Amino acid sequence: MLYTSYTDLQKAALVEALDHFVDAHPNGNYFQSSEFFRLIGTVRGYRPFVLLSAHAQGGIDGVLMGVLQSDGRGPKAWLSRRLIVWGGPLVASESIATAQMLLQALKRYAQGKAIFIEFRNFFDCTPLHEAFELNGFRFRPHLNYVVKTDSVEAAKARLSSNRRRQIKTSLAAGAVAVEAESEADVLGMYGILEKLYREKVKKPLPGPDLFVNLWKSPSAKVFVVKYNGEVVGGSIGPVYRNKVLYQWYVCGENGRINGVHPSVLASWAPIEYGALHGFDHFDFMGAGRPEDDYGVREFKARFGGQEVCYGRYELILNRPL
Repeated sequence: MLYTSYTDLQKAALVEALDHFVDAHPNGNYFQSSEFFRLIGTVRGYRPFVLLSAHAQGGIDGVLMGVLQSDGRGPKAWLSRRLIVWGGPLVASESIATAQMLLQALKRYAQGKAIFIEFRNFFDCTPLHEAFELNGFRFRPHLNYVVKTDSVEAAKARLSSNRRRQIKTSLAAGAVAVEAESEADVLGMYGILEKLYREKVKKPLPGPDLFVNLWKSPSAKVFVVKYNGEVVGGSIGPVYRNKVLYQWYVCGENGRINGVHPSVLASWAPIEYGALHGFDHFDFMGAGRPEDDYGVREFKARFGGQEVCYGRYELILNRPL
């Protein structure tokens, strides 16, 4: 079963069944939930879809939710067409047959719509590797850091000494990390992020509607770092069922104010929040390929998280391009 809009999923009376399956699955996550499906459909340049599998009794036994993305307009949009899946598929009993069926349906759907498909894994997909391999996907190692949020004291103790010092000096200098209180706060953070992506990251950044809509959602947290009332950094990401906080984007005007480290405070804020509110862990959502020299990985590694390598699965659909 294929659905390309949240409204269609509602009309089919499947929202509750989808969320029940995802929530009950040991690897259930925000990016396979109906809330993500609803929210991402409101963002320009994102076209979500969900494939559902049902068992003989009619209940859901497999979910594969993804997003078709493109950047800009005209030739640029055409050449940047891609299909991204975060944290999927989710199948009952790690069924290779169900995963195989979902992946085959995904490939049929993606033909003519995307140049490549990429699965960004949030868990160990080894039990499903055979299904990916049978469908022509290539596994590529990709690192991540997952930080336990058992208590503030324990989380702080796991930080590197340098991170603890940077948090202390930043707070002593007068910087604060707080939840965004207004759309202006979110857009202030977005302006910093936009400059960072334009000048350093050199990768496409979604429009501000993604960030504003996340801020408005009850299933996300936006933290901004302020100094003398001005936004100098921040982090944003969804939350999942009081279990996981994700860091989708983070930024900071590092080096601008003596003694203040905005990106550090922006990353510590959700970790501290998670520890105070009973979350299980904080997910950095990626730390690059092991073979690449990646400065962001060094930054994330100092927050006391566990390094994992769940990797990515990739399939090129249109090789001439």
